Amino acid sequence: MQTFFKVKSAHDIYESLKDIKPLGVEKVHIINSLNRVIATDIIAQEDLPGFNRSTVDGYALNARDTFGASEGLPTPLYVVGEVKMGESPAFVIKRGECCLMPTGGMLPEGADSVIMVEYSQVLEDGMVEITRPVSPLENVIQSNDDLRKGEIIIRKGCLLRPQDLGVLAGLGIIEVDVFIRPKAAIISTGEELVYIGEKPKPGQVRDINSYTIGALCSSLGVQPIYLGIIRDKFEDLKALIEKGLIKADVVLLSGGSSVGVKDITLDVFKAFEGMEILAHGVSISPGKPTIIARRGNKTLWGLPGHPASAMIIFYVFLKYLLGKLTGLSVFDKFGGRYIEAEIDRNIDTKSGRDDYIRVKCSWSGEKWIATPILGKSGLISTMVEADGIIKVDMNTEGIYEGETIKVLLF
Repeated sequence: MQTFFKVKSAHDIYESLKDIKPLGVEKVHIINSLNRVIATDIIAQEDLPGFNRSTVDGYALNARDTFGASEGLPTPLYVVGEVKMGESPAFVIKRGECCLMPTGGMLPEGADSVIMVEYSQVLEDGMVEITRPVSPLENVIQSNDDLRKGEIIIRKGCLLRPQDLGVLAGLGIIEVDVFIRPKAAIISTGEELVYIGEKPKPGQVRDINSYTIGALCSSLGVQPIYLGIIRDKFEDLKALIEKGLIKADVVLLSGGSSVGVKDITLDVFKAFEGMEILAHGVSISPGKPTIIARRGNKTLWGLPGHPASAMIIFYVFLKYLLGKLTGLSVFDKFGGRYIEAEIDRNIDTKSGRDDYIRVKCSWSGEKWIATPILGKSGLISTMVEADGIIKVDMNTEGIYEGETIKVLLF
């Protein structure tokens, strides 16, 4: 029977990590800023687009000249010119006049709206008939409609998306201050592990966790550093973890976290000066045999060797930790997307722990249906089949068929 000496709830873990600080700041070109976390508020230094522009092809005019216009009684206007794209009009529109206007062109002085070309009829002698009225500012983007000078457009701690880069480009911002990407050292332990290019002998398995954990890190913009496989020898493991602490901001060690003759992770963690053991066991399933230690802003994680368990711990805790390290201010955006679904069978769980159940989602009629995927935590195939996970709180005894639950999508 396994014994865990410092079992903590998920709430306890979050509390012990809440003062983790983001890393330093660096300046990058906006081309390299996608999915980075902005380190300062971005304030518009000018209006955007900066001039009144047309949203359609047609004629720029004074809206008052069109009041009462109809197909039966069109309004005739003089065409005094044509606006060229990328140029400032050299003429002024007076009452009774208009000009040809391309989509995106700059409205000349005196014009306050644009009539679509479909509602016009060209006459001789440089005149055009307008066959319907327009309102002031109809089919017009004003100079500060998009962005107003002095407005905060991107707040510190936000993850930069493609549309954010578009705003930066529109304002002429070439470089931005972003938080430095965290680095995660990844180590797999176990006498039974072999590299993925090798043919396992009886009793051996290929290293799965290095690649699943590394890919999860990369998906969050965290740089994985693969330190390879290490056998269950105290000094060798300590030396490799020490290397990880030098090279990275977090060390993720999979395997060797449960209690056993060769499970030495806890002793190795304790051997580092100033290292505090935050948890030896967490009250969630799967993933209970997890060890967490901290020294300053760096953390060590002894993850379960079973792939599904290790991935669940990553989704539950490490997304939060890595979000803190990256400087992210809104963790929901980093943590994934939820949908509401109806569970299609009863799920029994034990009280006193949070249970995370893998589910497959399907659309039925007008709702999502979540089907639990039952399988042992050593089976990576259950994670491949699943679309996400649901949480059954430790204070409940399960979920009943037909209940609506939240699914965290992978």
